[in-house]
Amino acid sequence: MKNIIIGSLFCCVTLPALAAVDGAQKYNDTCADCHGRKADRQAFGKAPPLISLSRDQLIAGLKDRRDGKIETSGAEQRAKSALTDEDIQGVADYIQTLKH
Repeated sequence: MKNIIIGSLFCCVTLPALAAVDGAQKYNDTCADCHGRKADRQAFGKAPPLISLSRDQLIAGLKDRRDGKIETSGAEQRAKSALTDEDIQGVADYIQTLKH
């Protein structure tokens, strides 16, 4: 029983950290060229700096663009179309860490 509790606590601590690492990697591979390493650049002269958006705004915006609900340019669409829901959540979580 003690091992189950310790294992559960370990997962509660490490899984969010792993998601943030995956989000950081995905952001740096997919988003940073246009939005900046610190998510503080205005991409394509129209998108606000991602650092200024809430987690919910980021998730909604990425999903809407990925799903074609908001029209995007070729490079931007290619980058977002490959993102899974898990990728989007990880990227949004990572961007929130940049605010600190």
